[in-house]
Amino acid sequence: MRIPRLSLVAVLCISTLASADLKIKTRTTVMGHTSDNTVYIKGPRQRTEISFGGRGSSASIMQCDQKRMITVMGDRCMVMPFGKEDISCPAMPNMRDMLRGKAASAPARAGGVVTITRTSTDTGERQDMFGYKARHIKSTMIMESSPDACNQSHMRMEVDGWYAELSTAFSCGDESYRAMACGGQAEAGCHDRIVMKGGGAAPQGYPLKQTMTVTTNGNTSTITTEVLELTNTTLEASLFDAPPGCKSMDMSEMMGSAPPAASRETTPAASAATTNTAAPAPPAAPAPAAAAATVAPKTGGVVRVGVVKINDKSGQSLPTNNLRLNLMSEFGRQQLEAIPLEAESPQQDVASEAQAKQCDYFVYTVPTVVKDAGTGGIPPASLPKGVALDPAKYQALTLITLYKVGTPSPELKDLPLAADANALAVNAVMETFVKEADTVAKQIADDAHPKPAAKSPPPKRTTTKPKQ
Repeated sequence: MRIPRLSLVAVLCISTLASADLKIKTRTTVMGHTSDNTVYIKGPRQRTEISFGGRGSSASIMQCDQKRMITVMGDRCMVMPFGKEDISCPAMPNMRDMLRGKAASAPARAGGVVTITRTSTDTGERQDMFGYKARHIKSTMIMESSPDACNQSHMRMEVDGWYAELSTAFSCGDESYRAMACGGQAEAGCHDRIVMKGGGAAPQGYPLKQTMTVTTNGNTSTITTEVLELTNTTLEASLFDAPPGCKSMDMSEMMGSAPPAASRETTPAASAATTNTAAPAPPAAPAPAAAAATVAPKTGGVVRVGVVKINDKSGQSLPTNNLRLNLMSEFGRQQLEAIPLEAESPQQDVASEAQAKQCDYFVYTVPTVVKDAGTGGIPPASLPKGVALDPAKYQALTLITLYKVGTPSPELKDLPLAADANALAVNAVMETFVKEADTVAKQIADDAHPKPAAKSPPPKRTTTKPKQ
């Protein structure tokens, strides 16, 4: 079973109370594979750092005071505003219209309804853990999407855990559940309404030890999380903001709506200023669509690669927005400047956008197969020549196509790349991105320094013997 990365982050964040200035080390086990995570909490903010098998680590910052969540992957940040009175998933913009400087071709379509039903029961059992009195609470959460919903989710989650009330400083209400409901793919210009049912809110307290049993599409997986260390400390406020220089993708701007107060600011001073504001400023008028599609001029000597939105053909509803950020970070590792392209087809539109954004190359990325650990793996005949994967690990196969701007024929066409990973199928997909960045960098280097054509051997000399 595969759990979307954004959904896993949301699962790890489900708690409604925690202390200001805490450092918590946890261990999460998914189907026998473990990862150690660190959670930092200061006032109304929480930072969760997750490492998937040593690659593709990410940080998720919940800013309850600013009503937003920031996902940090490499030098990229994705800012996602929380819902306000209307509990709904954000509508994704029509990027092709934005690129062409047009107004939206049609109003955002109301998708369907994602219904979340929760129950929670306190068993009455108590246990001393880390100097706190922990309560034993069992809860269930059922998430169902209507047929017309943009984000399709059919999930049942049963949680058995021990929770301690550390303080009341951190509380984002139902936002972790909302993040899970909105974590899948959605069509452009479409948004769902989220309906919460049941009397059981998230268990009161921070989970010191818990076991989650998640069933989706008939597949069941178990996730266990336990706290290894819990330390009271003093943390810098900057830890809970986007890092300096992080290239931000503000989802509120992409949706054509005003972001929450100060959502464009990433410095601690700016955040502190808005935290103490008595009343929010009136929403600013949305920026013109054409401006949203512009990028900074390219620096001389830098190779810029346009990254088309990942086309998930694995049937696993991969979290493509987060995955594209990870892929762009891998290109950065190769000293390439990666920028997102919004056009997906036809080819002419993608090439035009890449040229307008001063790209030297653009790349299509298509995950086609994702296999869970121990399920037999990808058939050897489907793997690239000379590649062997471990059947005990998660596996992924990705096809890439690379174009040089201004050249009609691709440099690489449907090149297969395969990789495996110890924990989580989505991590195997990210391992193929490591190979993709390496392959693209090598092709670009080969283009810059083409090998001289092989010299033809000199024609054979024929000698004619003089007649005697």
